[in-house]
Amino acid sequence: MFEISAGDMKAVLAPALGGAVLSLCQGGNNILRSAASEEAVAADPREAACYPCVPWFSRLHGGLDFGGQHYDLAPTLPACDPNHALHGHGWVNPWRIMDQAEDRLVCRFDHAPAPGLFPFAFFTTQEFSISNDGFRIVLSVTNSGDSPMPAGLGLHPFFPDKQKSSVNFTEYLGEPKLPTALKPPDKIEHRGPFPEDAVDYTIKRWNGAAEIIRGGMTIDMRSNARILHLYAPEESPWYCLEPVSHWPGHFGNDILAPGESMDLFLELKIEPGS
Repeated sequence: MFEISAGDMKAVLAPALGGAVLSLCQGGNNILRSAASEEAVAADPREAACYPCVPWFSRLHGGLDFGGQHYDLAPTLPACDPNHALHGHGWVNPWRIMDQAEDRLVCRFDHAPAPGLFPFAFFTTQEFSISNDGFRIVLSVTNSGDSPMPAGLGLHPFFPDKQKSSVNFTEYLGEPKLPTALKPPDKIEHRGPFPEDAVDYTIKRWNGAAEIIRGGMTIDMRSNARILHLYAPEESPWYCLEPVSHWPGHFGNDILAPGESMDLFLELKIEPGS
């Protein structure tokens, strides 16, 4: 377990536990849902405050089909889904620390193909950095093999106090128009409380920005992802806003050549209540 901090902001990280964030706090306020303990996350990585999804997001139903071949994949976390590979390999494997400072930590996980696992070699890094009013994760994946590979990324943060939170973001309904177009893009402005019912929904054309308002605090969320997945089981006290690179069930459109990389970031800026 490692801590990075700046001013009143503090993040507790657990590279050995799937590269997970255990907590993110400003003063006495939890920005993310805090893990109960290291032991809880070791037993079930879904208990973390945030974890990485790499080299894909969501489920690969029936395995992986790529390059004219089919690859059978073992369930990643049978306690969560006993039938499908889920969220890649990063969240269930230890990462090693590459660099560390008071306000920054970089960790890395190297994957080697094996029966039942993702059939391409890759390495992935996470860079965590913190400031007086913000927290940032940069997740990247690099094809370290000698043939093209499909790749995808996602970050899976958990936010607390669903019933006390308003979440604001924009969903585009069609392809964005050129700046010279007379009519602006069709869009829906989502404003207000997070739904109390079960939510498992993908915003397929997101503008990379969201705002969370809770108890006077404002959390400004930014990402280079253009897809946002919303998730909260019914009656859960928490919810997830997950920036991802591909829709669930649509993995394989992004292909990395040998040595090529892709990245995804999540940035949270905090304005405390008065």
